[in-house]
Amino acid sequence: MDRNKGGSEKRMFSILIADDHKHLVESLATTTPWEQYEVTRIYKAYSGTDALKLIEQHDIDILLTDIRMPGMSGLDLIEQAKARHADIECILITGYAEFEYAKRAIELQAVDYLMKPVRDEALAVSLDRIVQRRRAQLAKKRELEQADAELRTMLEQMQADLLVEKALAESSMREERSRIAADIHDLVGHTLTTTLVQIEAAKRLLVHNEQEGLKRLAFSQELVRKSLDDIREAVWKIKSADTGTETDLKHALLHLIRATEKAADVSIASRIEALPPTDPPRSKAICHALQEGLTNGIRHGGAARFEFELYPDAGGGLHFMLWNDGAPYSADRPGFGMKAMEERVRKLGGTLQIASTDTPPGTRLMLWLPPGQRKEAVRT
Repeated sequence: MDRNKGGSEKRMFSILIADDHKHLVESLATTTPWEQYEVTRIYKAYSGTDALKLIEQHDIDILLTDIRMPGMSGLDLIEQAKARHADIECILITGYAEFEYAKRAIELQAVDYLMKPVRDEALAVSLDRIVQRRRAQLAKKRELEQADAELRTMLEQMQADLLVEKALAESSMREERSRIAADIHDLVGHTLTTTLVQIEAAKRLLVHNEQEGLKRLAFSQELVRKSLDDIREAVWKIKSADTGTETDLKHALLHLIRATEKAADVSIASRIEALPPTDPPRSKAICHALQEGLTNGIRHGGAARFEFELYPDAGGGLHFMLWNDGAPYSADRPGFGMKAMEERVRKLGGTLQIASTDTPPGTRLMLWLPPGQRKEAVRT
């Protein structure tokens, strides 16, 4: 049976009968009602060596083998067969009721240990047990394949929705297109990164724990819905944010850190000192720098641990440092998000540096922003 056709409605099985007594092999092959057990292909071998060659050449689902055979014993045959195909089902037959044989059969995870002459009823019980287990495995495999297809479709739809929202946002405020695109890039990039982490976790969990996997999938949907709301809000609030009042920067940063830890299964140690009043443009630049740094560390660096610091200097400027344990940063091809971050910092008169670190190994992002202008200074 072709293992690549697991999604078909009915699975046909194959069996290999191995025994150095040819008459026993022929008897089992011709007198057993294999069709009752959905076995459509029967292979025969008269030694362990010949049986192993057939296993290497064909997809064998069930191996029925004698223990004592010249050259290679049935126990050795099962061990080597499972090394090649871990899912092969094995039944041992023997004329010797020895404890060591039975013990070794259990260690090799043989389905059954049958005594010669093999009774039809005993063989029927073993074969029925195998078929029922295989049916359950195939049903589970089909469920997982269907879940995987649904996850892919959902992700594609999520991506399409986000791109539509991005296009609408860009067309609604043409004069501020670059700035809106940068904001939306951060939102979309951060959300897609954390969503992909959750979906991959859901796919793995569905194999062993369906309920937990479904919870992860529901959380992914919630992440995308929240991102869509944030994008819509960014479109109509972007101007008011630049002219509004001072924002609670520390609260916004801690909220982002907690949300990222939960969504992406990463650890973020933070130290945020008492901050001076910070105007909206600088608060926004700090928030976007943290969001972009976390997103890049997770997506491109595979980081699992971050350290974040933000503190003021004596002159009222802000020092920002974000380190992660991911792959070292490469400055060859800075992405759109990094370019947008550099542009924000430059317009505010600040500086930005990003480089790989040796002790401890990872990547460090640092930036400095000068204090904001007072309104009185602007009027003069």
